Amino acid sequence: MPTRREVVGDQLGELKQDLRDLWVALTADPVKQARKERIWSIFAGGLGAVATIASRALLTRLWPVLTGEPAPLGRPTGAPAALERELRAATGTLAGAAGDEAETAEIP
Repeated sequence: MPTRREVVGDQLGELKQDLRDLWVALTADPVKQARKERIWSIFAGGLGAVATIASRALLTRLWPVLTGEPAPLGRPTGAPAALERELRAATGTLAGAAGDEAETAEIP
C-alpha cells in the first residue's frame, strides 16, 4: 500500500504534466508548426540534392586519379535508342532526328 507521501508525489507529478500540456496548448500555433515542418522538409530536400550533385562532381574528378580510366559518364552504348523508344511511348510524342532541335508531334 502506497504511503501518503507517494500518493501526493504522484498527484503532483500528474499536475505538473497537466500544467505543462496546458501551457503548450495555449502557446503553440499548429499553423506555424506545420509551416516550420514544411520549410524543414524543403531545406532537407535541397540539401540532399546539393550534396548529391557535389558528390557526383567530386567522384567524377577523383575517378581518373584513383583508377587511371576516364569516369563512366552517361548511359551504356545500346541504351539511347531503347530509352528514346520508351520515352516516345510514354509521352506520346516523337522526337526529331536532328538531336539538338527536337521537334515534337502528336502520335496519331
